[in-house]
Amino acid sequence: MRMPFMGPSQEEVAATSADLIARFGLQAHDEALHLLEVTTQLRFRRNRDLYRRVARETEKSFIEARDRLKAKSASEIGEQT
Repeated sequence: MRMPFMGPSQEEVAATSADLIARFGLQAHDEALHLLEVTTQLRFRRNRDLYRRVARETEKSFIEARDRLKAKSASEIGEQT
């Protein structure tokens, strides 16, 4: 079990990331960065750590999705020739 002062759990990061993606779509990464900036200004350390990790998670998620789309389109092009 993680202690609250140890930072956000991976489950919390994943849930927050999924929520931002559902709410903001392609702007989810920008929203996470905005929330990171706000929490930094307000000196909420735990939330700052959460949104820093969420920003990384959303960026990674979008990169993986883009790579899957490229691979899918490349395989479809290969099937057509």
